[in-house]
Amino acid sequence: MITKWLASVESLEEAKLLVEQLPDILDMKNPSKGALGALTHQTVTEIIKWINKRCLCSATVGDLPMQAEIISAAIRSMAETGVDYVKVGLFDESELIQCIQQLEPTIRNLNKPVIAVIFADQLPHQELIPLLAKSGFAGVMLDTARKDGQGLLNHLSVETLQQFVVEAKSAGLLCGLAGALRIEDIETLSPLQADYLGFRSALCQQHRRTNRLDPELAKQIQTQLNVALPEILAC
Repeated sequence: MITKWLASVESLEEAKLLVEQLPDILDMKNPSKGALGALTHQTVTEIIKWINKRCLCSATVGDLPMQAEIISAAIRSMAETGVDYVKVGLFDESELIQCIQQLEPTIRNLNKPVIAVIFADQLPHQELIPLLAKSGFAGVMLDTARKDGQGLLNHLSVETLQQFVVEAKSAGLLCGLAGALRIEDIETLSPLQADYLGFRSALCQQHRRTNRLDPELAKQIQTQLNVALPEILAC
């Protein structure tokens, strides 16, 4: 399979910088407001209108407490923007399992797929993938909660990531890997055959997620993915 890529932007202006190299999924979040900080619905709607179906779009609902009522309202509200995927961060709190279970009616009645995001630096003790599939989530991504320069591969081994991909796919879930990924990580991660690799800091100057996005770095990511593809097909 071909691993696709996701690019996170925080504004319409940033999205327009990628016009010559749109990702497979244009992800919308506010990096100044946490791991999965949410943009305003107006900004999300503006970006979706500008994209005009040239690529898929996803948006985060914010770093929210593990309370189903709050998250359900945020999911429904974000879905109304017309985004293709709604992303929900699942933090390792005592209410996590109950929260996921209580989200099931909202997720199953929604007209949009919902992607769960779990964090490599805050991995829950419980096995979540079967529960996510049972609760109606369409996919699961690994990311990092603390944006301190430590990336996904600083927290989890390649073998652990491979197991995550296999478990997610076996459960029928889309799966993605993100978390301060660098362009050079593509060579390591592409053979794992996750559905998506997610990038933010790798697109920004000085590899800082709050810096200006550089469209040349987007082209480098796409080039590196194209280079990795023949190697995967040869396996």
